[in-house]
Amino acid sequence: MRTLLTLVIVALICGVAGADVYKSKAGRVSIEVPKKWSVMAQDDLVRGASPNNEVAVVMWIVDSAEVKDALKKLEGELYSAIQGLRWIDKTKKLKVNKIAGTWVEGVGVSSRSTQLDVIAFVAATPTKKGVIVLAVVDHDKYEANRSAIQSIFGTLKTTK
Repeated sequence: MRTLLTLVIVALICGVAGADVYKSKAGRVSIEVPKKWSVMAQDDLVRGASPNNEVAVVMWIVDSAEVKDALKKLEGELYSAIQGLRWIDKTKKLKVNKIAGTWVEGVGVSSRSTQLDVIAFVAATPTKKGVIVLAVVDHDKYEANRSAIQSIFGTLKTTK
């Protein structure tokens, strides 16, 4: 886990090269997703998938920044896509570009019966809403995609 947090810090410094910025007016936050990824974006929801579909990322603006409430809402949305979702790691407080939040890791099973790693960061936005940044990846693909995931998480920023 320390390696993960160290890599997140490195990603915060480096950012994502060749990325598009997606802003939410509702949350006054933004995230960068690599240009080669497929993205569907609305003001309160940005969904991205890597070119090989190994990684899915989401930035979602929700009503509450309370971790328990945000994770419950997230679980409800992921219920049909991830079976047996459970949060496996104690929450960790950290800052991403001065945005204080909570890091949570989980596991589950995909509809293809593959083991999944689920990574979430929950924080308050400048508009007093919550923001969830989420990544989902097959467990056996996580290490190969770790730097891309951390780079994307590291681009979360407040906007004006």
